[in-house]
Amino acid sequence: GLDRDVRRLAPNELVRAILAAPVDLMFNGGVGTFVKAATESNAEAGDKANDPVRVNGAELRARCVAEGGNLGFTQLGRIEYARAGGRINTDFIDNSAGVDTSDHEVNIKILLAPELASERLSVVDRDVLLASMTGEVSQLVLAHNFDQNLALANSMYRRVVLAGQHEAWMRTLEAAGLLDRQLEFLPSTEEMTARIAAGDGLTRPELAVLLSYTKIALSKWVLASDLPDDPYLADRLVQYFPAPLRDRYAGVMPEHRLAREIITTVAVNRFVNSQGITAYHRLSTETGSGVADIIRAQLASRAIFAVGLDEVRLRRLTGLDALDATELRVTLRRMVERGTRWLLHNQRGPLDVTAAVAEYGPDVARLRPELGRLLTGEQASAAALATPRWLAAGVPAGLVDNLVTAGRAHTLLSVVQVGHRLGIEPKRVAEVHFRLADALGIDLLMAGVDVLPRQVRWDAMARAALRDELLAAHSELTAEVLADADPRASAEDLVAGWMAADPTVANRVATIRQLSDGTPDVARMNVGLSQVRAMLAG
Repeated sequence: GLDRDVRRLAPNELVRAILAAPVDLMFNGGVGTFVKAATESNAEAGDKANDPVRVNGAELRARCVAEGGNLGFTQLGRIEYARAGGRINTDFIDNSAGVDTSDHEVNIKILLAPELASERLSVVDRDVLLASMTGEVSQLVLAHNFDQNLALANSMYRRVVLAGQHEAWMRTLEAAGLLDRQLEFLPSTEEMTARIAAGDGLTRPELAVLLSYTKIALSKWVLASDLPDDPYLADRLVQYFPAPLRDRYAGVMPEHRLAREIITTVAVNRFVNSQGITAYHRLSTETGSGVADIIRAQLASRAIFAVGLDEVRLRRLTGLDALDATELRVTLRRMVERGTRWLLHNQRGPLDVTAAVAEYGPDVARLRPELGRLLTGEQASAAALATPRWLAAGVPAGLVDNLVTAGRAHTLLSVVQVGHRLGIEPKRVAEVHFRLADALGIDLLMAGVDVLPRQVRWDAMARAALRDELLAAHSELTAEVLADADPRASAEDLVAGWMAADPTVANRVATIRQLSDGTPDVARMNVGLSQVRAMLAG
């Protein structure tokens, strides 16, 4: 990146030229703070020895930065570089494998301490055992770091849409005394308001900070709950350790003095990495549920929809464009969140994860491959439109079927619930359920609710409440149509007969379709919901 006539550079000039070179990757692996923000003085960078070579974030021309050393950038320098188009995390994200490895080492030694004390294991044999697990510990650590970086990629993808939720979550953390925005160089409420108005959100380095504080807060609250003692999470403790320890010492792992802390760390990491920074905040605000019940419901939702299998299949698609892969990951994440919300609304008392998976999992698994055929109207059109795009991108057909219908997969929980309640085959319930959505315009209302604004807390809560109430009313209408119905009649005939039996239905459906014809807003959707409720009352 030097001018053609440059033949000589002083040492300090050379280092500055290297820092500002137009390259794909700049990797910092040494000691010193080399990049600050234009708004900061060299004194504020706190590294006097490197004052002569330091550059500003906006001066960097590298496409991305990896921080192998600590404090190579000031946080404001990272933010300036990111806002200029650079891609960067933070040093504590890029360096977290070191800390993670140390945690594994310490926890393994704690596990083996009683074996040493009882002389069932010699120091020499322990050291040989430790060395033999190096490769697997590395893989466990790298897998966690991989997931954490995917979480940040997902957060970047949704950073503008969820900017209002990020602001609300920061206020919640501040109120709990768990976050000092000024100390962490996070934008104030006033600055966030300005960014939202400009169609902007948090940068990746800022999201990295908020991701970390989210894990800190949830770990604190989970550890104080009964979640670490839930039998469903017992395998988190065992899976934390390498195979040789699982084979020999699984029986004594529950006695590990940090067992609850390990389970908490694993559970929180998995929840935040897979579900995102604001999922807990939104679900707790919308449902009133505590952290333990939210994580239980999310675990149940993931198991019911077997989302882990789809995630693995996505990871194996090495030729898929990164942005496309992120979009598909977020699609699965939203499906899980909607299933989580449904379970929180429909289960009374502490959720038994195993029982919920047993109740809904088998029928959902049978119905999910049929969902593309069951969808009607706008929902079917949207799925059909998306299918060729993902097939052309190299996504396997079976995975495409799951992904293009993921936005409505959570409604299968209502279908299964009605089927179990009435003693009717869930597939039969599903046929009526989706036919009813098309005939009454419920799918149009759902589509309208999906695009309502969510930047302001109350808008987000109104949007979630409308979706939940529509889904509940739709479920009850399905049950009403099926009650005492002729088992030989087709879904179309059942729905048509039910509609014909109430002369007010036609006018109500006409009103719903008129409401859906304009730009969706909360008032329109509330009127539509009232029309649906009125049909139920009739």
